[in-house]
Amino acid sequence: MQQDVYPTLSDTEQQAQPLRHDYLLYGTVHETTGQPAHLDSDLLGKLLQRRLKRLERVLGAHGGLLVKSFPRGLVAGFDSAEAALIGACEMQRRCAVIPQLADTQLSLKIGIHASIKQHLTRHAIDPAEATAAKLSALLGQAGIVLSEQVMENLPDDLKKTSTPIANDGSAIAAFAVDWNAVPARPLPRPVALEDGAAARHSPPAGSSIVLRQGDRTFVFDNRQHVIAIGRDMACDLPINSAKVSRKHARIIYRLGNYVLIDMSTNGTYLYPDGGSASRIQKNMIVLSGKGRIGFGLTWEAGSPHSFEFELKRPD
Repeated sequence: MQQDVYPTLSDTEQQAQPLRHDYLLYGTVHETTGQPAHLDSDLLGKLLQRRLKRLERVLGAHGGLLVKSFPRGLVAGFDSAEAALIGACEMQRRCAVIPQLADTQLSLKIGIHASIKQHLTRHAIDPAEATAAKLSALLGQAGIVLSEQVMENLPDDLKKTSTPIANDGSAIAAFAVDWNAVPARPLPRPVALEDGAAARHSPPAGSSIVLRQGDRTFVFDNRQHVIAIGRDMACDLPINSAKVSRKHARIIYRLGNYVLIDMSTNGTYLYPDGGSASRIQKNMIVLSGKGRIGFGLTWEAGSPHSFEFELKRPD
């Protein structure tokens, strides 16, 4: 399987672009069971899914981008520390009102850390994601933990809701947030971008990605920087196949690349022209040139789940 996920930037490219941050939120639902012999697994699964659906709804309302999902949680990106914290607090509020089982408690644990875009590495997991995951585990109950980089970029009134906590074995300072003390509020209206910062998420004019399946052709140009793929007919690229998840994958534009993110049960198969075939599952990989993709199953000509792709760059 291909190991390199993100290309590193050259020194020249790093110097040519100002450092910009994503704020990665890692949220996971933990289960504490008193009497497992009496556990109602079906009901527990439904309560877990209710929480996960509410987490995703918060992203849509608070400007978050779903990076990946997994059976008990998700990873999301926000453009500001304030947006990430407000979104995290809203997630906690929405999950807190869902009923619990008598002998089982479900708690939502959230960690948030800053990721410098230009420092993305060739590792499959962004180091910032790994740090956010470790932060989320520092508290024994439902909570929100921030790294110092996130806390320092919060407005003053939100900084007051955080308290330093121990983060043994790490050089990264951690802060727990009293999310009950953060009032529910809408995000501030975005300021118009004058320095080309919008290009962080939007492909350049004249670029596009073309996906073909039989006589169907889908063209996504620079006006769309997130492409949803799955069995759900509301997806940008709907696929009628039992092996395809409702929300199977996304293609996003990030750091000058189209990136395929798998969020599915059965994985995605990539066959780049002139490159090695690979299977990804709940992971991501950069698309380049042209090739073939099999969603849920290996690629097979004429099958609903099989597509050809081609990236087109500005002349």
